[in-house]
Amino acid sequence: MVSPARIGGETIARTMVSNHPHAPPPAAAIAAHEADVGLHHSTLIDLTQLIATPENYDFFTFRPHVKKLMLSGAADTKHISILWYVGPDGRVGRHFHGMTEAVYAIAGTQTDDQGVYATGSLCFNPPGSSHDISASSGFFILAYASPPDFDHPAAVEDFSPIHIDTTEPDLATRYPCTVRQDGVCVYDIPLDPAGGMSAQLIHSTTLESYAYDGNYLLVLEGRCCIDGMHCDPQMLVVANTVAPQSYHVRAVAGQACFVFGLSF
Repeated sequence: MVSPARIGGETIARTMVSNHPHAPPPAAAIAAHEADVGLHHSTLIDLTQLIATPENYDFFTFRPHVKKLMLSGAADTKHISILWYVGPDGRVGRHFHGMTEAVYAIAGTQTDDQGVYATGSLCFNPPGSSHDISASSGFFILAYASPPDFDHPAAVEDFSPIHIDTTEPDLATRYPCTVRQDGVCVYDIPLDPAGGMSAQLIHSTTLESYAYDGNYLLVLEGRCCIDGMHCDPQMLVVANTVAPQSYHVRAVAGQACFVFGLSF
């Protein structure tokens, strides 16, 4: 069984070099990982492979018909994980979020009190929110600034989650971004500062690296070079611990790079 959260960045990189048709030369990839860069302290997961062969990963039973794969942190702390609703009617009972929760729909649909989130949806539930999940299926990246509380699912006033549809054809231009350097435009997603989490949509058209400190990067469109590794869409780079890592992101010649970054 593959346990991505236990595999060091260098091991993953060597596997990627041998199996990925667009990977850089092995010497370049290995050299990149000999430096003290974020990728050296991270796990790379091809999400298309994960949804095709989830049995190859160390999912454990989280709730009836719901499985979970821990990527960093622990269940009783801030953490990053992947949730898998095994059946067509996955459910998670009402729970409370003391700090911000981020959800990305890898494949499938999640339904809660606030609406239905289909594949490609990126959703942020604010601190002080609670919800009851039902009629859900598929795979989702979860990031918690603090663990969900199932023992005290307090009733709260209505709230409006931040929802971004990453499948929109004009995603790179839809949100107001700030030019951080030539060829790099960044949209800082307006999360509650008290929620313990920040997030960015990063659009790069340059071969000059953009420095990002965070806990995971997900390639949404195009091809991105992250610390010397060429990554296609649906490639997830996640730090092995809850301490943010420093990554260098740039476009690949002839292609724009569009990536989502999240940090605790």
